[in-house]
Amino acid sequence: MFTVRTKKYKLPFSRGILARSLTRAGIEIVEAYHIAEEIGDVLEKKKTEEILSEELMEITYILLNDKGYKKGAKNYLVWRKFRELGKPIIVLIGGGTGVGKSAISSDLGYRLGIRSIIGTDTVREVMKKIISKGLLPTLHTSSFKAYSTVESPSPYINKTIYAFETQVKYVSVGVEAVISRAMQEGFNLVINGIHLVPGYIDIKKENSKIFHFVLYLKDNEEHINRFYARSYGTSRNAESYVKEFRRILDIQEFIVNKAREYDVPLIENNSLEKSLNFIMDHITGELAKEV
Repeated sequence: MFTVRTKKYKLPFSRGILARSLTRAGIEIVEAYHIAEEIGDVLEKKKTEEILSEELMEITYILLNDKGYKKGAKNYLVWRKFRELGKPIIVLIGGGTGVGKSAISSDLGYRLGIRSIIGTDTVREVMKKIISKGLLPTLHTSSFKAYSTVESPSPYINKTIYAFETQVKYVSVGVEAVISRAMQEGFNLVINGIHLVPGYIDIKKENSKIFHFVLYLKDNEEHINRFYARSYGTSRNAESYVKEFRRILDIQEFIVNKAREYDVPLIENNSLEKSLNFIMDHITGELAKEV
């Protein structure tokens, strides 16, 4: 068995793990596995059964350059160097209802090798079990229906936004707790959900890298079509979302304006691939500054 030795430990060489590190660098998944296979073949030809981590990194870097992946080679080094710092990466994917937060988070987690993906609705469900409906009624209904549980303090205040903001304030407490736990344990995490509104989550924590993105859709017809698409094969009723579409748009506008206010990257999520590439390039660029 061929092993890779680091400064602290040694592990069996894995083509799968190497391929995953290449996808982080921006190499397409199929090509990443081909390259990992090539490197595995190179290692098998060596007389020794052990290789230093730095040597493996150099072999990979040279091969990427030889194949014309100049940017991928640079990104590969960035991710390797950042891992040596031992800091967790936490990615927050916010945005209105139906804009594709879950799909982006799932694919992003796969590309980054992050297995922990949590939705803020899960956090809300846990909090519902702890806090009674009588005490916090907005917590016990969906974001765009929370308006039905409260009275607006002023006729000049948008009731939908007032109720949604109230819900966000409380769910954010639970999200902060999840982030703190991830930081303590030192594991990477992707969180997605409508409650990840810029200004309510502290993303400037020490000893971690927290990235916040907000997705949105401009095309209302496409937005509505996504409600029907995601309801297929599930218990979700698309009509209930379409019925409240005006309120859903009000909440989206509120989140987008907050993103602009706090300088959080906005992504019009028309294309899954383009959105993912933007997020990956942004994260890698920010990590490059640090390493």
